[in-house]
Amino acid sequence: EIHFTRTMHGIMRNITHFCSRTKSRTWGKDGWQKIVVCIIADGRQKVHPRTLNALAAMGVYQDGIAKNIVNQKPVNAHVYEYTTQVSLDPDLKFKGAEKGYKPCQIIFCLKERNEKKLNSHRWFFNAFGRALTPNVCILLDVGTKPAPTALYHLWKAFDQDSNVAGAAGEIKAGKGKGWLGLFNPLVAS
Repeated sequence: EIHFTRTMHGIMRNITHFCSRTKSRTWGKDGWQKIVVCIIADGRQKVHPRTLNALAAMGVYQDGIAKNIVNQKPVNAHVYEYTTQVSLDPDLKFKGAEKGYKPCQIIFCLKERNEKKLNSHRWFFNAFGRALTPNVCILLDVGTKPAPTALYHLWKAFDQDSNVAGAAGEIKAGKGKGWLGLFNPLVAS
């Protein structure tokens, strides 16, 4: 759940940044209403129970209602939809409006079987992309911690030039507190 909360909390910080752009024609205080976070978990038996607990704490997931067969037919996925008012930081502390965080619209797709990353991308684009018809899609792997304004800068690349079809952000290794992560040769390299 640490990897999930690191990513989700980073997204929530970015949504707060979008809403702080009060002079923007697109964003502003209700900018969160233009953003939908789609979370796709690749396999009900594969997702860590603590990640599901984190989603439940945010109000997104309800344990015990997913069934693998309905009307004698196998289920492919379970979809939960919720607008959460809270974020869980990587230390599992709740942050909400009292800390300046904005609401976040979430669609959580819990796939019944583990069918790998490419299949999850298909779910995102074919199912949710068609339903939501977004102008911009940003894909993040769990564990990626976006900087507080990173998603805004990615969006801005698309907004400034209609010919832009893709953009990539910079990935930096987390050095840890007191840069202790640099003792790990993989981080240090």
